[in-house]
Amino acid sequence: MRTSSIHPLIEIALGLLPVLSILWVTPFLIEDRTTFWRTNFWLSVLAFSIAFVSNLTHGDGLREIGLRVDNLGRALRLLALPTGLAALGILAIGFAFGSVNLGERFLFHLRTLPLWTLVQQYALQGFIHRRLRDLLGEGDRAALGVAVIFALLHLPNPVLVAGTFLGGYVWAWTFQRAPNLLALAASHTLLSALLANAFPASLLPNMKVGWSYWGG
Repeated sequence: MRTSSIHPLIEIALGLLPVLSILWVTPFLIEDRTTFWRTNFWLSVLAFSIAFVSNLTHGDGLREIGLRVDNLGRALRLLALPTGLAALGILAIGFAFGSVNLGERFLFHLRTLPLWTLVQQYALQGFIHRRLRDLLGEGDRAALGVAVIFALLHLPNPVLVAGTFLGGYVWAWTFQRAPNLLALAASHTLLSALLANAFPASLLPNMKVGWSYWGG
């Protein structure tokens, strides 16, 4: 395995800097929509490139970052109970508030979210988790580190901060035992779609994070 001379925390910080710019800087500074989307696209490319180069430098193969199918069944089994309980909790709150709407919009989210959640899980597990593991080793410290970083990226949306902390920990815990991004993306997609279509607006007014949470 090849190793990098750069400290893992510096690699993580470099990878997160473009993401933080997308969340907090461009919505505040750029009003023109075309320029806004173009800038965010290139920032996204930069973030992905940093993660990709990190994987190459450390010798992380497809199996290590979770792009595999041989352990898909095991990963899905590990995720079944926590994902099911979270889904039931979201639905219970939604039914209590009368806000559940699992119609066409919900189905649209189930169709369109998988690619986005796969990208997020790659960044979270295949990059950040791998580098935290280099620093902290396997176990709860690395998993909690993943959860904390994922939650902080969802500020200032309180429901998403809480949800992504819990989800981030479960997904990291699962990744340590059965690294499979497809299974993680499936769990992430289902719970995100349920939150967007079942949680009451009084508790979750939108699914936005960063500066855009306030309407940017």
